[in-house]
Amino acid sequence: MADILLSNKPAQGLVVSLDRGYPLVRLLSVDAAGQNEVRAQHSTELIKNADVRATVGDFVELTLAPELETPLISAIQPRRSALTRKTMVQSIHEGAGRFEEQVLAANIDVVFVVSALGKRALDPDYLERQLVMAYQSGVDVALILTKADQALRLEEDIALARQVAPRCSIVVESAVTGLGFTEITEALTKDGTNKTGVLLGRSGVGKSTLINTLLDAPLLKTGAVRTKDRGGRHTTVARRLITLPHGGALIDTPGLRSLGLYEAHEGLSQTFLDVEALAENCHYRNCTHTNEPDCSVKEAVLAGSLDARRLSSYQAIYQEVVD
Repeated sequence: MADILLSNKPAQGLVVSLDRGYPLVRLLSVDAAGQNEVRAQHSTELIKNADVRATVGDFVELTLAPELETPLISAIQPRRSALTRKTMVQSIHEGAGRFEEQVLAANIDVVFVVSALGKRALDPDYLERQLVMAYQSGVDVALILTKADQALRLEEDIALARQVAPRCSIVVESAVTGLGFTEITEALTKDGTNKTGVLLGRSGVGKSTLINTLLDAPLLKTGAVRTKDRGGRHTTVARRLITLPHGGALIDTPGLRSLGLYEAHEGLSQTFLDVEALAENCHYRNCTHTNEPDCSVKEAVLAGSLDARRLSSYQAIYQEVVD
């Protein structure tokens, strides 16, 4: 056991991995034996009093009880930012599930929304949902279009991405040719400061391959490309923070089966600035942009200045956010 945990003063650490086992914590001070990472569990007092769990990117305090071999996470430092989603939690006592906030990554500086190019066109509805979640974090947001070497409609997909995410920097990436990696590194070392980014994307879009390329080493397991649609396979099963050799760090996340949005009003507004700007001129303040008269949003759709698909996407996400 690390000597630093045997002192009376709590040790400071950073959660660098989270899977089905105990969180892996990197000690911010290395002990005499050179140990710098330990598995830790949450203290009973922390769970009872705060009802929170540490996640990747959290700065925590560790203590070691004399009767235990595993260090305890006794405190979680306030988070300056977080990427969250809404998730269903089953309750044994209540007999029914309830929705709660799940923190996917903490203390981040940029969210990279990752989408793969290939035979299939980009899915704008899903991309907008990702952007709402990303903007809700309150940090910088960038869009990475991976696998450019496999793209069959590169210019069309880039144009679509610019329409859906006009405020985002868009990085076109290929692990085969090296395209885009300079821009990713620059985003993680912006203003001469090392940043922490998190990758948000479906399984198989190339998140782990992206990190391996930045590391120039096969640290993370990757899956073979499917012959049918040139899509990737799900390989990441744990969230993990990786420090990069050229500066900054990235948090790799498993592909999310659902993108439930938790109190994402600000993320909705930031993603659909065009729709909400038009809505300010609607006759009714609570206009739903469906059948109301003098609806500026519907008028824009009829005039062709707003895509009907984009309005439909906004309405669907709006209903989820306000419920």
